[in-house]
Amino acid sequence: MTAPNAAPQPLVSRIGRFLAIHEESFAGAGISSNVYVTEHDGRYYVFDASGSPDLLSYLEAAGISRGYIAGAILTHGHYDHVTGLRSLAGLDLPVFISKSDVKLMESTVGKVGAKGFESPAGASVLESLSLTSISTPGHTPGSTCFYSEREGLLISGDTVFPGGYFGRTDLPGGSDAEMLASLERLSKLGVSMMLPGHDMPLLEGASESIRSSLEYARSLLRP
Repeated sequence: MTAPNAAPQPLVSRIGRFLAIHEESFAGAGISSNVYVTEHDGRYYVFDASGSPDLLSYLEAAGISRGYIAGAILTHGHYDHVTGLRSLAGLDLPVFISKSDVKLMESTVGKVGAKGFESPAGASVLESLSLTSISTPGHTPGSTCFYSEREGLLISGDTVFPGGYFGRTDLPGGSDAEMLASLERLSKLGVSMMLPGHDMPLLEGASESIRSSLEYARSLLRP
């Protein structure tokens, strides 16, 4: 039995320059997401914020000091990817998310002064991290993936998953046609490693997996 107020013990792995805190770490909070952290110039950027309102404790348990967290970057606005922003609120961090998903995010965490990826600040942060934002609506209107061509790496959120799967389109704001178009867009990239919002990261052969997801989506969804 876990003692009350026991320190979090996150399940962590290293994938290239990213530290992954796996969704199982936040089981006590219910549905959650994977969280990915990368460092630039001694500062840390957090990709997705989990479904845990105590995300900061998990970050610190993984060796990420609160004084060195520089910002949060979100793939979309669903609660299981944004609730952890509550624990980061006191750090006065910039939060970046597609402007199309700001209201969805705010329905969970309220106003956090979010900036879009197309803003000067958003563009500057992604450039410093050598990542490109790719609009991939379908799961939500503002779903976004992040791609490093040099590394062949894709942070895929809930748009596409390993094993030939893809994100739900039957939730408010979802779209079959947009999901198909997004998967087609991703299938043209050279991707070796996929860091999904759920499930285990894929360390090789991600392009083949994305193409399998596209074929599966074509068999199920209506364009």
